[in-house]
Amino acid sequence: MMTVRGLSKRFGDNLVFENVDLDIKKGSTTVILGPSGCGKSTLLRCLNRLEKPDSGSIIIDGEDILAPKADIDKIRRKLGMVYQSFNLFSHLNVLENMILAPMKVAKLPKREAVKKAEELLALVGMENRRYHMPDQLSGGQKQRVAIARALAMDPEIMLFDEPTSALDPTMVDEVEAVIRRLVENGMTSVIVTHEMRFARNIASDVVFMEEHGIYEKGTAEEVIVHPSKELTRRFMYRARMFEKKIANDDVDIYALCTEIRHFAIAFSLTARQSKAIDYLCEELLLPLLRTNKNEAHNAVLQVIAEESLTGYQVIMQFPAIEDNPLRAEDIDELGLKILDSYTKALDSSKNADGVWEIVAEI
Repeated sequence: MMTVRGLSKRFGDNLVFENVDLDIKKGSTTVILGPSGCGKSTLLRCLNRLEKPDSGSIIIDGEDILAPKADIDKIRRKLGMVYQSFNLFSHLNVLENMILAPMKVAKLPKREAVKKAEELLALVGMENRRYHMPDQLSGGQKQRVAIARALAMDPEIMLFDEPTSALDPTMVDEVEAVIRRLVENGMTSVIVTHEMRFARNIASDVVFMEEHGIYEKGTAEEVIVHPSKELTRRFMYRARMFEKKIANDDVDIYALCTEIRHFAIAFSLTARQSKAIDYLCEELLLPLLRTNKNEAHNAVLQVIAEESLTGYQVIMQFPAIEDNPLRAEDIDELGLKILDSYTKALDSSKNADGVWEIVAEI
């Protein structure tokens, strides 16, 4: 359906990517991963000519969209684009946002445009908000409207640029559910995302970008779970780790737990696991930061998602504590019993650097 060959892009002296080859098959879902600045979004924008590549070819249905005589407007009708910042017209209500392009660009009569818009709004669960203004909607609702608006032009391929990155964690699932429904219905999609659980569950093909191009590609199992190349392995491990250095005893535990949940929701955090993290921070981390035996009042907290993305390892390191932290007098026995019911394993030992650490499996 789309064939990309030898695609290269620079901004001045800055090489973004070069010699990118990519095949997008009809009905497939291609997920693009990679560190910030590797060119993921730029590649996506090149695919629908929002950015003009310096060289290469992009063939859609047998037509090179980079050819000098290519009809860009016609090409873009085949490619729906959903941005991370929604890009709804703030002065138009939801229905007006929906019917503008079909009427102005596709010359659809208003009655037909409205009927189609209402069907699409029903598809994304927004039919009851057709007359709402964008500032009356939550972030997740705005993004669902943006998806419906892109679908109103009957695209052959949908391009999603970090569609959930601007959302509160509680809104991520509702947008992902809409995208998953489109994919299950056979919509060809290319998705740039940092949500690993979502990527693994939805992708038929995964592309990892690094070193100015496509570094590794394959199935989700091959690239996300068992990557074969070193930089991919490092990225996937870093992506599964949350790390926080805490340098005082007046840390806001509730804000810290919210940070952890924001990280972990990308890996299918359950309500029970979320509660376990809260208890670990409240019953262990905070008391051990405040104990007189931790004179420096510092700690290092790591939360690592398992490769299976079904569980987490929580590691708390206390460089200034000399004795076993789980035996500290500041630790409440009842708190330990609660933790025992919320953790698969809980233990403490000195690591290779001689620092006491508590390791919990949840």
